[in-house]
Amino acid sequence: MTNNPMLRPGDGIARLTELPIRTDGAAVADSGAATRDLALEISPDPLITLTPDGAICDVNQRSVDLFGYHASLMTGAHIGAFVTLDGEVAGEGRTGSADDLLGRLADGNGAPIDAVAHPLSGDNRAVEITAIRHGQGDQARIVCALRDVSHRKHNEDALVAAKEVAERANVAKLEFLSQLSHELRTPLAAIIGFGEVMRDEMFGPLGVKLYKTYAADICQSGQQLADVVERIIDVARLEGRMATAHARTADLGEMVERVVERLASEASKQNVRLCNNIRRGSLPVVIDDETLQKMICHVVENAIAFNRFGGRVDISAGAEPARDGHTVQLTVTDTGPGMAPDALDTLRRTLDGTTNQAGGGLEICAAFLHLIGGRLDICSAQNLGTTVTMTFPRRHDGRWRP
Repeated sequence: MTNNPMLRPGDGIARLTELPIRTDGAAVADSGAATRDLALEISPDPLITLTPDGAICDVNQRSVDLFGYHASLMTGAHIGAFVTLDGEVAGEGRTGSADDLLGRLADGNGAPIDAVAHPLSGDNRAVEITAIRHGQGDQARIVCALRDVSHRKHNEDALVAAKEVAERANVAKLEFLSQLSHELRTPLAAIIGFGEVMRDEMFGPLGVKLYKTYAADICQSGQQLADVVERIIDVARLEGRMATAHARTADLGEMVERVVERLASEASKQNVRLCNNIRRGSLPVVIDDETLQKMICHVVENAIAFNRFGGRVDISAGAEPARDGHTVQLTVTDTGPGMAPDALDTLRRTLDGTTNQAGGGLEICAAFLHLIGGRLDICSAQNLGTTVTMTFPRRHDGRWRP
């Protein structure tokens, strides 16, 4: 019951029944039109309604603000007068671009369409259009929502430009380091070569035994410096993502033999025995000789350097089944003191690229393996030595992976 003394029970219903109510479809049509107009105006994006042939039926205030034309001037005009597909330029070819755009809009599948809006000011704007088709026959319409993405496009262009600048800088850095490497290699070769001549007393005794010791030190230091130069170049190439492991077939056994011969003198100084258990011609690897030899050398050098005096390094290999055929695994095991769990975890994270440390032999080896789609695994325990396993894929494309 109402508390209003001016109304009696039933008055409200009676008065409502006295109101003229339209029972035809006009009320529904008016309501639908009002709802449509309201939806157009409250949208935060420019909205344009088209006929199937591209004529503009309705625009909201956001569209007027974007293009700078009065709504009455836009209504009835073709959509191609205001919007073209991304990459199209107003002027010659405008009709073709308008037809292409209308074909994309007529699909009405809601997929974003990259386009360019041509406002009255002449300041073209990058827009993204989402079109929905509804209705049938004469009532068919295409509703287009436009979103100004000029700032996003600008940022994307800026990122592309920055990437190009960075890539050019990397190329320049690599060229500089390559030139520097060449300039250093020539005198280093002379230093090492003449040092070996004196160390080995090729042209007669030096007279004082200490001179021979100094000559050996010169050779060793020169070789260490040459190795550092090579690592600098390797790191520069890897950082610049310009390193390529050319897809050639290398003989794993032959490359191991070369490494063992090269490092025999270094191993003998620590009384470390190198045991090569791989036969020539038994295991081909899809990689070029130089890269494979460099990778093996890094791992074996590590096994010698961190071994105990009088220890040994075992080098073995085998083929393991994989989803696309077989992989080749090269294993290098030393009898050194091994690693504590914390140190091993740190090294693994370094090899995975999750730390900022880089540039050592194992890191370079791991990076080269990643380059060809392989991997490097390391197992170690205190007083039980260390085992490094290099897994080579059956084949690779010779390019960096993302």
